[in-house]
Order: sequence, then structure tokens, then C-alpha cells
Amino acid sequence: MQSENIEGAVMSLRNEPLDWQLETNNPYIPVYHQGNLVGFFKPEYASEIIKILNEEEVLKKALKMACTDLIKKIGGDTRKVNFLMEKYVKTSERPKHGTRAIAVLLQDRQKELDLSNQEFAKFCDTFKLSPTELNNIYAGEAFDDSLLAPLSRILGIVKEQLLQVRDGCE
Repeated sequence: MQSENIEGAVMSLRNEPLDWQLETNNPYIPVYHQGNLVGFFKPEYASEIIKILNEEEVLKKALKMACTDLIKKIGGDTRKVNFLMEKYVKTSERPKHGTRAIAVLLQDRQKELDLSNQEFAKFCDTFKLSPTELNNIYAGEAFDDSLLAPLSRILGIVKEQLLQVRDGCE
């Protein structure tokens, strides 16, 4: 009886997958960046990934040209092109925390409800967020905790979640 248990234990160890395995049925395509091998992708993903990466490079070049032209027009120092590019990229990213992030959530909510600016301001006012307070949030101004409840109801999220967005807590 005891020998059966030992054999059963050995059998289950042999049936477990190994840490290192070889899969010969999955072909991968090598991907290069400026002549250097950077990785391998499955064929069904490779062309789309390369297309997106190349589009990103074109957009970076276009941004650099636009920033260079702008600096030249105002007679600035063209060595500050990269700084200006970083500034534009940072301001165009979707904010994750702070009043600007809440303003973006409000804009998303307005689109979700398919309301005009005036209709959305009235909608917010029914939840005790005045048009002035709404405009202040859109302007990026800090707001009082008394607006957490109305904002929570307007956005359809709990206060704790709203606080995390406003204050940057994870």
C-alpha cells in the first residue's frame, strides 16, 4: 500500500510542466530598429506593431520640426527644442491626478451624456455644482471638499475614488 503512494507521488511530479519548454510550432519574425535586432513577434502582430512605431517616429519628427520653426519665428534658442517638445507632450497627456484630471472626467461625462456645454452646466447645477464652480475646475483651480459629494454624483463614482484622483493617492 505504501509503495503505491510513493509511485503516485512520482507520477504526479513527472506530469507537471517543466520550467523551460520549447514550442517549435510558433514562428516569430525578427524586428529591427535602425539595423539592430530588438525582438521577435508573432507574424499576425508584427506588421501592426511596426506600423504604429513608425507612425510614432514620424509624429516625433513633425513635432520637432514644428517646435524648431516656432522657436526660430520668435528668435529663441534652437537648442531648447527638446525642452519645448517635452513641454508639449506633457501638456497633451491625459492627467491622472489633480483638478485637471477631474476636469477631464467631467468632459468625458458630458460626452457620455451627449450634452452641450450649456446643458451640462445645467445638469451639474442640479447636483449643486454651480457653473462658476464648474468653470473653476475646468480652469484647474483647487476646489473645496464640499464639492466632493456633487462631483461624485455627477461622475457616478464614489467619493473615495474621487479623492484618489484629486489627491493623487494610489
